[in-house]
Amino acid sequence: MRMKTYLLEDLFEKPISGEWGDDLEEGQEGVSVIRTTNFTNSGEIDLSNVVMRNINVEKHGRKVLKVGDIIIEKSGGSPNQPVGRVVLFLEEEGVYFCNNFTAILRPRTGFDPKYLLYMLKDLYQQRKILKFQNKTTGIINLKLQDYLSSVKVEIPQIDSQKRIAKILDKAQELINKRKEQIEACDELIKGLFYHMFGDVNLNTKGWASISISNACLKIVGGGTPTKSKKEYYIGNIPWVTPKDMKVLVITDAQMHINEDAIANSTTNLIPKNSVLMVIRSGILKKYIPVAINKVPVAINQDMKAFIVNNQYVNSQYLMWFFKGIERNLLSKVRGVTADNIEFKQIKEHQMPVPPIHLQNRFAEQVEKIEQQKQRFQQSLTELENNFKALIQRAFIGELF
Repeated sequence: MRMKTYLLEDLFEKPISGEWGDDLEEGQEGVSVIRTTNFTNSGEIDLSNVVMRNINVEKHGRKVLKVGDIIIEKSGGSPNQPVGRVVLFLEEEGVYFCNNFTAILRPRTGFDPKYLLYMLKDLYQQRKILKFQNKTTGIINLKLQDYLSSVKVEIPQIDSQKRIAKILDKAQELINKRKEQIEACDELIKGLFYHMFGDVNLNTKGWASISISNACLKIVGGGTPTKSKKEYYIGNIPWVTPKDMKVLVITDAQMHINEDAIANSTTNLIPKNSVLMVIRSGILKKYIPVAINKVPVAINQDMKAFIVNNQYVNSQYLMWFFKGIERNLLSKVRGVTADNIEFKQIKEHQMPVPPIHLQNRFAEQVEKIEQQKQRFQQSLTELENNFKALIQRAFIGELF
């Protein structure tokens, strides 16, 4: 496949800055403005919470988004997520702008927008964008013009671009489908929980209630072993932090410690099948991470572990009970030096306690669903690895 070298700036018209406009006054309709909160990692735009703003369309007509425009994040990011994410605009109806933390990259004739989106995503994943970042007043900014005028890429003819984009689209569709199946497993468990136990906020089934603290043998916190002793971090005990709590079942973690780390710090060894909860984290504005550890673990100081009394509750019931009252708990999140839950209120919260045989039946069904979810997760990992391989081959001219 013939490839030609271009600078990124050769592929796009001059970047167009975003527009934020003014707040709407009463009775004004406004226009839709896409923000980085509407970006997804797949390169699609989530329009479920697009903000409406007062923008003079005639004055800023050049900034109105067109089908095929690529929106690039030029301010924002975080230490773990560099600035520079991209999404593709494909809406054919309505008037849309992007905000002033973003910019529009409008492809020139002869370049396929979908192909360019995947190419920019690949550059982002390779972290080639890092050298074009700077940080001011706590915000990471992308030096967009430097990025566009410095980075060279190999591009095939337009027909090959479209063929590659179609192949990558199909691979991405499979990934998205697998993610939907994983999410459906969690929704199935939520539905099963409600069917068996009713609305636990209102205790619609009329079960007897006890406080969460009385339903547990004990509730323990965590700690961080000193980082000065590197030998503490070469053990086989998963040390769980909020970053590891993106899943409902914990079998491993990013860091591992040993028995000496536990013996000489404020952390504890948490027995398996306990319920772990994040009580202090910025994520608490959105949801409260909870999980069950399938192996003994230690946790850091931003978390609590609920070691259940199996005479009253099993861990699956307790975890999904927490999910059932999540909205209630989120209303109690308060910020001091960091967002946190008033833990005393959690311990004293009254929990309906269905018969233990019913809870155990629920746990058995959850286990079956989790096994299917794990198979989906393994398949997703394989699909994502294959997608990365396709990307690598596509942009060095080896896909055809």
